Amino acid sequence: MHLAVLLPYLIIASGIALGLARMRPAMRSWGICMIGALSGPVIVAALFATNQMLSWYLVAILAAPFATVFVLIVRDLSYPPINDVTTDTRNPPKFTAALRATENAGRDMTYPQSFRSKVRTDYPYIRSLKCNEPADRIFDRVVEAANRQRGWRAHYANAARRTVEAEAVTPLLGFVDDVVFQVSEQDGMTSVDMRSKSREGLVDAGKNAKRIAGFLEDLRHGGAGDPEHANLIPSTVTQRGALS
Repeated sequence: MHLAVLLPYLIIASGIALGLARMRPAMRSWGICMIGALSGPVIVAALFATNQMLSWYLVAILAAPFATVFVLIVRDLSYPPINDVTTDTRNPPKFTAALRATENAGRDMTYPQSFRSKVRTDYPYIRSLKCNEPADRIFDRVVEAANRQRGWRAHYANAARRTVEAEAVTPLLGFVDDVVFQVSEQDGMTSVDMRSKSREGLVDAGKNAKRIAGFLEDLRHGGAGDPEHANLIPSTVTQRGALS
């Protein structure tokens, strides 16, 4: 009986281990973890059906993973049902290097038309970052900042087009999100646009919007260079905490 109590945790641990080993697709590791969480109530029901005595603390231990997953799913459902967020919904940055990734083979990497209104409505603070400094200097700062991000693999930078692409990898299950930046000159100012797209899953639980808001907020405060000389317009990215 006591070994049965450990079963959900052993299944979840195996899912996490496969995620840490970067099993692809990462959704398989996630699925194994979900099986582990769901196995708890199933074991409780099976034990009660066979008239086996269970103390309440053992029931709580078996149910804890399922309860945790249930709370997380309810929280995730509170976010917009999208998996691709950009600062510029009219002319979103385009992926180039990400098209060569095996997981993206055959995928439509254009920005979904149906997401445009959702981003504008649910994430109104996700906007282009406007700068007073030369575009080339801001491009260098974006490259430096992308290289310093924990869990990111910055693998493409085109100085001529002023585009940067990276992969953001979650620490446990190894989910990968594709990230692209476009630095451009508009109306005498430099504009930084960013797009973050999940490779797997139909929803992102707000992760892409959080990533964009966090990166641009850090860049605005000089995170990509000398803060005393980060001559950025402070009103373009706000309400970072609204995503927490």
